[in-house]
Amino acid sequence: MLPPFATTAIGSFPHQETGPVLRALASLTVPVAPQLVNLSFWEDMLWSALDGLPALAVDPDRRQVRARSQDREEDLADFYTRFLAGERDFLAPAPRSRLGWDAFLDRAHTDPTFGPEYLKVQVLGPLTFSQMVLLDDGRKTLGDDPELLEAVTLALGGKAAWAAARIRDLGRTPVVFLDEPGLTAFGSAFSTLSAEKVLRVMNTAGRVVREAGPVILGAHICGNTDWSLLLGSDLDIINFDAFAALEQFCLYPGLIRTFLEKGGRIAWGLVPTVGLHPDHTAIFLADHLLAAWRLLADQGVPGELLISQSLVTAACGLGALPEETAEAVLALVVQTADYLRRETGTC
Repeated sequence: MLPPFATTAIGSFPHQETGPVLRALASLTVPVAPQLVNLSFWEDMLWSALDGLPALAVDPDRRQVRARSQDREEDLADFYTRFLAGERDFLAPAPRSRLGWDAFLDRAHTDPTFGPEYLKVQVLGPLTFSQMVLLDDGRKTLGDDPELLEAVTLALGGKAAWAAARIRDLGRTPVVFLDEPGLTAFGSAFSTLSAEKVLRVMNTAGRVVREAGPVILGAHICGNTDWSLLLGSDLDIINFDAFAALEQFCLYPGLIRTFLEKGGRIAWGLVPTVGLHPDHTAIFLADHLLAAWRLLADQGVPGELLISQSLVTAACGLGALPEETAEAVLALVVQTADYLRRETGTC
């Protein structure tokens, strides 16, 4: 069981060497495989997700990815032949996209105290991926093509399953997050997503991950969305920017209670990654959360569930920050969790 106020991070980091970032990550309850976005653009969430996916035209010089129609049926047939046969290795990221990942696994292999029970990896979610890749016509996105969306959903779920298996090989429990920043646009004029599509796609990808072995499955959304969708999904963990969107999330007390009662956990992204200020101390951030919890308790959400099933993270990835600021954010995550444990008597 994840302990109350377990700490983890989102994924992207600004470091150009693996040693310093892994030392910083060692302070977390659940270290995360770092995506070193300043070391190589192939470490970026989109580019690291491409290997093994069918029917894509990838132009790294132009930083462009499009779905293609040429040889599409052959590509899809080959993909489904391998996928349905249980193959997952063909979905593994290429060496150019796994500099942080390989160093992360090496550290965990040689150091049993590094995430002694849990290790985390993050994979770009299919809903966001489908909004980032255009079709051949340059106007519609991959999400408007049901056949390709289904294949990509299975492929990204398989990619996450491959990563989870590598963590299980080390004797740790994998925590896998699907990164879905695209869900912040859900319900706006800029999104063609329906509630039915969101749930179907997320649950399909999650099923692929779970079928491969034991895993704790979460999703990260770096903003606000329709939280009724996520709270009604098959996820184990919901992670969001609780610094900016705490009030909006807490508008769903009944669904939050149901989610927690069925064993779900909430990873509160309390530490801001934009506009971090000296006034944002551990006490300030923790008290902000505890005040929201008192309101939830007044609306029937048991405090003991909130305490036992909460994690603490930063609000989002740290890849756009200076290295020293990113490490300060991680330290503040740990300090905030420590304060919450003391205040709730869970030390």
